[in-house]
Amino acid sequence: MIGQRITGIKRIVVIFMMLGLAIAPVQSFASVHSVTDSLVDMYEKSDNQQIRFEVLKKLSQISFESGDYLSAIDYISKESETYLSEGDSLSWANAQYNLGMIYSILRSFDKANFHSSLALIYFDRAGYKREAGNTFINLGFIYNELRENEAAIKYYERAESIFDSLSNHRDLEASYLNLGILRDKSMNFGPLRDGFERSQGFILQSNQVALIVIKTSLGKIYNSKNEILIAETYLSDALGHATAIGDKAYESIIRIGLGSVYLKKGNNQDALASLEAGLEIARQLKLNNVVLDAYTELASLSMKMGKSDLAYGYLNSYIQLKDSIYNEQISAGLSRAHFQPGIGTRELQAERLLRQNLEQALEIERNNNSKIALVGISFFVLMLLIIIFRKYYSKTRTYDNLEEKNKLIENQKSELENLIMTKDRFLSIIAHDLKNPFTSLLGFADLAYNEFDEITDAEKRSYLNIIRISSQQIYSLLDNLLTWSRAQSGRIDFKPEKVSLSELVENSIDVVRSSAENKQITLFKDFTKEVNVSADKNMLFTVLRNLLTNAVKFTPNGGSVTVSCNCNGNKAEIIVADTGVGMTQDEVSRLFKLDGNMKSSGTNNETGTGLGLILCQEFMNLHKSQIKAESVPGKGSKFSFTVDIV
Repeated sequence: MIGQRITGIKRIVVIFMMLGLAIAPVQSFASVHSVTDSLVDMYEKSDNQQIRFEVLKKLSQISFESGDYLSAIDYISKESETYLSEGDSLSWANAQYNLGMIYSILRSFDKANFHSSLALIYFDRAGYKREAGNTFINLGFIYNELRENEAAIKYYERAESIFDSLSNHRDLEASYLNLGILRDKSMNFGPLRDGFERSQGFILQSNQVALIVIKTSLGKIYNSKNEILIAETYLSDALGHATAIGDKAYESIIRIGLGSVYLKKGNNQDALASLEAGLEIARQLKLNNVVLDAYTELASLSMKMGKSDLAYGYLNSYIQLKDSIYNEQISAGLSRAHFQPGIGTRELQAERLLRQNLEQALEIERNNNSKIALVGISFFVLMLLIIIFRKYYSKTRTYDNLEEKNKLIENQKSELENLIMTKDRFLSIIAHDLKNPFTSLLGFADLAYNEFDEITDAEKRSYLNIIRISSQQIYSLLDNLLTWSRAQSGRIDFKPEKVSLSELVENSIDVVRSSAENKQITLFKDFTKEVNVSADKNMLFTVLRNLLTNAVKFTPNGGSVTVSCNCNGNKAEIIVADTGVGMTQDEVSRLFKLDGNMKSSGTNNETGTGLGLILCQEFMNLHKSQIKAESVPGKGSKFSFTVDIV
């Protein structure tokens, strides 16, 4: 069978023997391009299905290891289709797991969650505990990056339970799950992995590696929640495992994490020793992102200890190393640079800490300069005060001019970054969000067809439900993409007319009634009188439909959604309120931003593209209004807007 799994060193050797390629890691983009072209040519010309399949797997491996993640996704998706055609469900599930990991690196967490969940359904049903544990780790990483700490902790603890129970099994296949933490873009994973596979006791150590990943992740999460004692326990346990198997890479990460914990506890000397030890290892292994983390923590520690000069040194080292990383990428001619993963939570926190340290250092410097100036002024005679005043006035004007120019530059930079992020987000949706539901639809349709007699009625219903959801997702995505594109290009017509608000609300409720009934959600319309408004009927219907759809999506079973209207003068305020899961103030502030990453799953794992609310806000802007959002976590959300009464 083509889908038969070949793992570890055996798989790599078979591929190289069949293709006649030298066993050496790819070092540059030029060599990657050359090897890839040769493999693609071989794939297209060969009639041997076994060779074509092995070439496809090699292309996936090269694309991933060279950082060309989008190509890796395409190749792995083709592998998945081949597995389905061969009826190899286990290999298909492994492909879904790999897609989930890559989408995690790309920070496309809705797709990462989707593919990982597909893999988990099969692994759990078929009793593949280790594979299920691996998938729990990836899901933990996804929810950690989404800052949903409780969900992340739940998945990591389930993974921990599995790997603890498997710790005495000697016949387990090793897997590489360091992506959740060791995502250093400057690190060459190939030689490290090959060396680890060659080491004695590789299979036994793989369980230790998984436990290190889990405990390190849990330690970092609890540290972010300021639950210091729990964080220290997990990180200390992880450090013991890492030193026991000689995993220096994780040792550096864990020591820096412990340094952050000691810093919060006020143990400055322990923090300094741990951070310096982690920094030294990271430098030796050239883990540049880990080195950057160490610099930010050491700068913070130096400021706390009153050593501003030392803090300046660490901040300067941080800036130089980051510039060096960018320059290396540019000089290497990485044409895929714009596909690199976005900035994660850890990097945003490091940047924020860097700015705080710099502001503190500047404040200390200003204070020192002020003291020196006061001492100097005491030695001047009264007649020199006029000269000092004029110089001070001149410097103040110069400083004000510079500050205005800096603000102008920062505003222009921010606008340019927003445009770039908007473009990249839109291209990402077009390139991948359309393909994702099609893969699920075709995959489960083929799976149900090939295994129709073996699966239960409940499983058939589950597969049909996934196919139905994928179809609805495709339609919703296409509708939102086309409408949003027309709005951005100014090709959408705004035609206000007299509209019966009560009738339009009733029609909107009918659209979501079926979804609400499936979740036992009660829909209410609270109108005290008939109201006619001036609005574009199609746009207003789209806004109401999107708000009601989101309300049902984020309301748990048995809840309620209410649409009400308040009239004040010549304005009608329409309110859509739910008793759902609610949002934090930070989440509310990011609702209407294309780069806000607000593509959360609903209470029944419903998915979306994140374009709906943005499109609705654009429509209300045309009505000279805007959508306002209020929310309380655990109690529900309320969205409102106003239109003119006629």
